[in-house]
Amino acid sequence: MDVQVPHTLHPGKIRVPASKSMAQRFILASALSSKKTTLLNTGHSDDVLQMLETAKKLGCTVNPVAGGVEIIPGQSIRQSHFNVGESGLGVRLLIPVLAALGGDFYVEGTGSLTGRPLTEIIHFLNACGVAVTANNDFLPVSLSGKLTGGNYRIDGQASSQHISGLLMALPLCEHDSELEVFQLSSKPYVDLTLDVLKQTGIHIENIGYTRFKIPGNQKYEPVSGIFKIEGDYSGVANWVVAGAVSPNPVILSGLKKDSLQGDRRILEIAEKAGAVVTWNEEELIVKKGKNSPFTFDATHCPDLFPALVVLAASAKGVSTISGVSRLIHKESNRALTLQTEFARLGLILNLEGDQMKIHGKGFLENGTIHSHGDHRIAMAGAIAATLTKGSITVQGAESVAKSYPEFWADCAIS
Repeated sequence: MDVQVPHTLHPGKIRVPASKSMAQRFILASALSSKKTTLLNTGHSDDVLQMLETAKKLGCTVNPVAGGVEIIPGQSIRQSHFNVGESGLGVRLLIPVLAALGGDFYVEGTGSLTGRPLTEIIHFLNACGVAVTANNDFLPVSLSGKLTGGNYRIDGQASSQHISGLLMALPLCEHDSELEVFQLSSKPYVDLTLDVLKQTGIHIENIGYTRFKIPGNQKYEPVSGIFKIEGDYSGVANWVVAGAVSPNPVILSGLKKDSLQGDRRILEIAEKAGAVVTWNEEELIVKKGKNSPFTFDATHCPDLFPALVVLAASAKGVSTISGVSRLIHKESNRALTLQTEFARLGLILNLEGDQMKIHGKGFLENGTIHSHGDHRIAMAGAIAATLTKGSITVQGAESVAKSYPEFWADCAIS
């Protein structure tokens, strides 16, 4: 699907979509619980819908309720064959949990996920006595055996998602565990996992993000039977940038001001680049100010890269973003995709080691970009249209369904 976005794009007031990152964690935790849980504001993104299907296969009954879903745990796992769709978080949470539950399982995925390696968790589980076979460290994966707990050591540099998976899995094991993690990336996402675990009755001692002490034989017992998923700072980053670079302010509702989400830092960067960011009770208002080049380390929040490229393009001068190594195994090789596609709009973007240098001119040329099946590239391409004198056509626009299916409706393109 192609969508032509005019430079006059003016969304005005946006109700922020649910955080799919938090929703997936809460859905899985609810599926592992012995109690009924109601989740409000789960959203309808592809990744969330796929995790709800996973909950059903784990034996749960999932009922729609006003504003969300009700998850009723079952007595036993209904299926041994799981399809996680294109969710990188989903597969990295599910595989360790299945290993802790024990049995014979088969996990597959679709689209770009089949090209994203699962090296760390596969090697880890094999070393722990769980037999894992895979397609050269890629999906599909077969598991046989049971994770029992113990003292473990794992590399967290490539992704924090498999660390989150182990933090959700190890409390279910027969024995206590101590997980030593070195070179942990994306610490804010681990904070999200620990927060969800705390709210669902799991105790883990975090010792400086390098060691986690995890008692075994724990049960998921939610402190409350109702949880409301907060708004998504990852998706809203595009609207923050839209307000920061276009003549019209953007008003956003549904965000948690003191959120643990790492992508909340988009507000800090927008202000650093000259935008005016204010809160009016529960509404966030972003207005254009003096667009200035900026420097930022996005190692712990790599999903911000596409939106930040647009922010950098709005300023005359060179902006530098670090953390490029975190972009290789996303829905696309996001660094190369950004470089290639934004070059079609006249933007020079150099990749130098772990840094991306964006040579902003204050405007972009009319043109066409392809999302490469990457939802965040598609959304950034739409916002980039505000820097042109005409329009930008986004090819592969349907990819936004992965995280933000309402995005094009929110653009209010006539």
